[in-house]
Amino acid sequence: MMRPVVLCAASLILASCGGRSSLPTEPIVPPAAKATDPRLCAPLKPEPPVEGSIVQPVTAAEADATRDHLASDAEARAWGREGWARAAVAAEGCEPPPGAPLRPG
Repeated sequence: MMRPVVLCAASLILASCGGRSSLPTEPIVPPAAKATDPRLCAPLKPEPPVEGSIVQPVTAAEADATRDHLASDAEARAWGREGWARAAVAAEGCEPPPGAPLRPG
């Protein structure tokens, strides 16, 4: 019983002696921002143009196949444009070289 009382009294005595230090303190420096990946800062290539043509389908199966191909091509281009838009957003933190476009089009 005596031991806990003595430890409590000693901790109170030591705590009452504490105070702020008069020594100068250095300010806390925030960490530097993480550098942007240089691959994001490279100029974006323009979207390739649509070139060529297709042969007019003769049978109903060929017409269906042509329609499916053209629809998938349009979806692939829309997917690519979304990727270019995301790349442009990612590159906003970069300082592009003078005269380089941020995104194609």
